[in-house]
Amino acid sequence: MPLVDYGSSSSEDENEDKVSVQKDKPEPVGNSQTKRPRPSSAESTSTLSKRTKTALPPLPSSLTDLFKDRERPPDDPERFQGRIRARPHIDGSWPVHVYLEVKLSTELFDIVSALIKTAQKSAPSTISLLQSIDSTRDKKEVPVEAKTAVDASELHISLTRPLYLQELHLGRFTSDVRDAFKNKKRFNISFSGVQSFSNEEGTRSFLSLRVGAGHAEIEGLLADMDVIAERYSQPKFYDDPQFHASFAWAVGGDILNGKTVATMTELEGELGHDLRHCSVAVRRVAWKTGQRVGSVALN
Repeated sequence: MPLVDYGSSSSEDENEDKVSVQKDKPEPVGNSQTKRPRPSSAESTSTLSKRTKTALPPLPSSLTDLFKDRERPPDDPERFQGRIRARPHIDGSWPVHVYLEVKLSTELFDIVSALIKTAQKSAPSTISLLQSIDSTRDKKEVPVEAKTAVDASELHISLTRPLYLQELHLGRFTSDVRDAFKNKKRFNISFSGVQSFSNEEGTRSFLSLRVGAGHAEIEGLLADMDVIAERYSQPKFYDDPQFHASFAWAVGGDILNGKTVATMTELEGELGHDLRHCSVAVRRVAWKTGQRVGSVALN
């Protein structure tokens, strides 16, 4: 039913003719019926204004929650453990990251946990990336460190630099990634030691497990990923790639450095044999666009 029912111009002319005829004829005396007077133009405008100001009903939650996973959290260094946005927010542009998921075994989890504790002695601001899966589900809370391998989130081996795509390209981009890797074979990797890195902006530093066995297989996946990145006018991965899975970080590009790694030398000597013999299966290629995460299984 329409909110306002407007009569046609022809009906108005007809009514005016009837009124003029009635004015010519004297009204009968004692007639109790009275004709309702037509509202003035001012009254009509006031009534219409009241109608048009009527509040619309709220949108259902099925619509308001439709893009909730793409909401951008406000910049809050305290909430994000001191991290700051590397690039200013631009409406319609979304950060994209493509990576391999690495789920740690109990043995590898114990080794990495020992390495983190050693790093925290020389650099107390070191933050573990072995996060509790349950704590990462609440986007409003700071994740807590996992106590067991079962509860620990996966580590990541990057296949891209930080990418930024327009929203209209996100769907096609993820489809291209899925198509490129859905028929690739699973493979195993192991790690050869610990290495430090910093991000391009120099705002954070990382401790990482350096990939040993499996490096050639990752290079094969990277070649396909570089083709997709260039298709969207995005930069290729770094020359002479050093594939790694970061397990800890700190604010500041030089906090976790060669000296920090040196403090682990003795521990790495004790655990190095076990580290190199901890084989990890790579089963998925994943991507993150804003707050949305997707993945494709390898065969």
